[in-house]
Amino acid sequence: MPTAKLTIAVLVMFWSTVAFAQNKTFTGKVTNLQRAPIAGASVQIKNSEVTTATANDGSFTISAPGDKVVLVFSSIGFEKKEVLATAGVPVDIQLREEVQVFSDVVVVGYGTQRKNELTGSVASIRNEKLREMPVVSVEQAVSGRLAGVQVQQTSGQPGAGISVRVRGVSSIAGGNEPLYVIDGLPQFNDDVRGANGLATINPSDIESIEVLKDASATAIYGSRGANGVVMVTTRTGRAGQARIIFESSAGMQQVRKKLELMNADEYVDFAKRYYTNSGQALPADLAAWTPGVSTDWQDEVFRTALLTNNNLSISGGNDKTRYYISTGFTSQQGIVRNSGYKRGSLRLNIDSRLNDRFSIQSRMTVSRAKQNGFSPSVGDNTRNFGKSGIGSVMRAVSTVPVRNAGGTYSDVTPFTFNGIDAENPVAMADEVLDQNTTTRIQGGVDFKTIIIKGLTNTTRLSADFYHIRRDLYFPRILPRLGNNIGSAELGNYDKTSLLAEDFLEYKYNFSQLSYIEAIGGVSFQKERLNTIDLAASGFGTDQLKNYNFNSANSVSKPNTNVVENTILSAFGRVRLNLKDKYMFAASIRRDGASVFAENNKYGVFPSLSAAWRISEEPFLQKVIWVSSLKLRASWGQAGNPAIRPYQSLLLGQTVNTGQGAGTGLAVGLAPTFPNPNLKWETTTQTDVGFDAGFMNEKYRITFDYYVKKTTDLLALVQLPPSAGVGAGIGSGPGQIIDNVGEVENKGWELTLGANILNTSDWTIAVDVNLSQNKNKILKTKDGKDIPTIAGGNDASGSNSIIRVGQPLSAFYGPKFIGMDKDGVALYENLNGDKDATGRDLINALDNQIIGSPYPDLYYGINPTIRYKRFTLSSVWAGVSGSKINNAALFDMTVPSPVGQYNKLRAVNDFYPTPSLTVSNYHFRSDRYMENGSFFRLRNIRLDYNIDLKSKTIRNLNVYVSAQNLLTITDYSGYDPEVNTFNGNDRRQGVDLGAYPAAKTYNVGLGITF
Repeated sequence: MPTAKLTIAVLVMFWSTVAFAQNKTFTGKVTNLQRAPIAGASVQIKNSEVTTATANDGSFTISAPGDKVVLVFSSIGFEKKEVLATAGVPVDIQLREEVQVFSDVVVVGYGTQRKNELTGSVASIRNEKLREMPVVSVEQAVSGRLAGVQVQQTSGQPGAGISVRVRGVSSIAGGNEPLYVIDGLPQFNDDVRGANGLATINPSDIESIEVLKDASATAIYGSRGANGVVMVTTRTGRAGQARIIFESSAGMQQVRKKLELMNADEYVDFAKRYYTNSGQALPADLAAWTPGVSTDWQDEVFRTALLTNNNLSISGGNDKTRYYISTGFTSQQGIVRNSGYKRGSLRLNIDSRLNDRFSIQSRMTVSRAKQNGFSPSVGDNTRNFGKSGIGSVMRAVSTVPVRNAGGTYSDVTPFTFNGIDAENPVAMADEVLDQNTTTRIQGGVDFKTIIIKGLTNTTRLSADFYHIRRDLYFPRILPRLGNNIGSAELGNYDKTSLLAEDFLEYKYNFSQLSYIEAIGGVSFQKERLNTIDLAASGFGTDQLKNYNFNSANSVSKPNTNVVENTILSAFGRVRLNLKDKYMFAASIRRDGASVFAENNKYGVFPSLSAAWRISEEPFLQKVIWVSSLKLRASWGQAGNPAIRPYQSLLLGQTVNTGQGAGTGLAVGLAPTFPNPNLKWETTTQTDVGFDAGFMNEKYRITFDYYVKKTTDLLALVQLPPSAGVGAGIGSGPGQIIDNVGEVENKGWELTLGANILNTSDWTIAVDVNLSQNKNKILKTKDGKDIPTIAGGNDASGSNSIIRVGQPLSAFYGPKFIGMDKDGVALYENLNGDKDATGRDLINALDNQIIGSPYPDLYYGINPTIRYKRFTLSSVWAGVSGSKINNAALFDMTVPSPVGQYNKLRAVNDFYPTPSLTVSNYHFRSDRYMENGSFFRLRNIRLDYNIDLKSKTIRNLNVYVSAQNLLTITDYSGYDPEVNTFNGNDRRQGVDLGAYPAAKTYNVGLGITF
């Protein structure tokens, strides 16, 4: 017996030794896609319990019998991955983060969908792409990346408004901005006196942006979805160890381009030639001028500006609760002295699963921003060229210094023949107070209850509190703006938006690949705006600016306003998926809006769509190079209610006695003309398209063709004098808002993507998007033209017209055909009239269509190249075929110094012989409609990920970047992306001296703990 036991023991030891000797060692390293090591990742031999974890540097060692095994790699927050490993050959494993896994899921109205199940047209961009470009406002990061989405920063001023258009413009007076839905709260972007409302949101807090473009995607938002819907989803925590991310960047900005303005000698020579050619004696002060000072006002006003951006976030959680906490601070000086933008923000997002049936999702953010501007003029922010900031930079005569010998600011119109409405631009920059201060609190809570399997109820409560204080002060030392007595303006704007929604979601699976999903609910949203404006003049000192109205000699009556707007809705949607090949969807929404008349308060907005994943059919699965192919078609309707409330009602407006300085006595009410049939615009859209992938999605194509027709266009209509009534709120004298016409947008969108190379060392990928939109007015009231309503100094600088058969806001004016022997401009004379000298008499009857502000083609190119730990990414964007009305060029090439100021050197090319006769034929014509095409390097960034082999630092990334580094354009003004009138689509493409764009250089780092 002992011998037998001994024998067994020896055999066990022998076979154990043999087995151990047969085990092989497998080694390698686990990193993320940026080559940063992942510590603590699980490495498991498939179908066994043999497991190990990666070290701090991401390395691992594991043993198993055999020369080859399948290793399973996993880590919280990353996609699981399986790899066939060979003993003795180290493996280099890269795991994709969950956010990239989730990129196959997009956010749509009241839910999410997998991309391959979409029946509508949706474009998306995720956090990792958004973070590549350091921007103040979220819309800037989308520019050039998404087909069919046009983003235009209408001013280079930090924090200024940004125009976003989805598939063209469809409205004259109803607004063309898309609806923004931020964490479920619908809102339009409110630009107050040039301040961008969306700039209050920290871009670093955004997880994804989806743009819903066709009617099947937007109809679920009914009366507010006609211009597209932008879904903004903020970041959430992920289960696992807490993650701390600190990001910091610093940089500088410089003016992208300077204009070629006359120096002192050139200006005096020009003025002398004018008087000589006109046969007039030189004014005494001009004849007595001696060379000396020559001030370059652009150099005096523009500066190298600094900018910093710092963000700190903490996220994590477990299977019950996840959290995301962040704080950020942005400081951006403007390239004009004394201008700039600062923003601080705090965010708290929490997701809690209380039990198997009940969960709560909460979102809360607080922000405060301050914008200092440089383009005010009394009573109007940017549209008086002579008195605006940039206008004064361009028009200030260079023959005087910035300051006089006594230290006072010099008069920039020193000659007796000069005009009287330009200010010293340095004084404007340093002394004028032009400030917006914004405080915003935004948040919401979703209560979700699983009633039975497949049936979920969501109750959503959201609120947005928005306060803006507007401060303006024009000091006594500015004779034109301050009238030598000082003038001030103060405004307070308080906006509250409250949302309550409740909806049910039901999903039933017929099989593993087939299901039906339905959603139905109700929504109530109310907005209230309170405003108060105050003006004063006659201050004894400039020291207190507008902070002491009691010291003013004259204070106007406060102008107060309360506006309420309510929308009550019911909505539903059904989606059917059969065999994961055939998809159908239908939605409907019924909205009631308080802004419309009693007879038209409610509207119904339906949609239908279908998709066929033809690549899942057996006959196409045999084609191995086609990895996916889906055909889509949709039809639907959406509305646009973006007009001011009370337009349909009979109102009384206060009539005052004229007691001066706003102190008149209210003596009665004058009625305004009601419009009891006022209703919203309705946009009907049809879309067909396809999504395709080839070579295992190495190459991708998305194409859409659409037709949008908008009926019942909202527009201002002139009333006859016999009406005997005042104007409606927001309209001019004798005008009302009415539904008067139709407009059509049709076009196509193409997105191409290619993963050209993808190895352990190299990644080369590129995305290209192209789109074209053709806009045309189909109908106006009685077929009549609707001209641009203009007034003041900019009246002739915004010549455009709304005419059947032409695009909205087509440029309108005489056509330049050359010069006669005397250097006088000649224009196409359509009516044949002559003036007293026998020359063509050019008047309004000679005006014709001379261009369109809308491009024929929009495009973007976004390549990314990675080599080991280096990543180079860039965003290129451009447009082709648009025109810009360079109204500033018109003012700066008047062939006369009388009543005028400095000139562009180009005036000598426009008019070689300046004279009184020549200046009499200087008209705004197609001569000033310049080519607005451009190709721009919006952003270029080089990243390097550093492997610190640290126990506490998961990832360290450093980068350098630049924005607007290169712009190819023929446009002669400061920047081809310009619109002095911000989002006013009746005056698109007009440059009256907008704040110039800047080139930006940044260095930054990101640390993950």
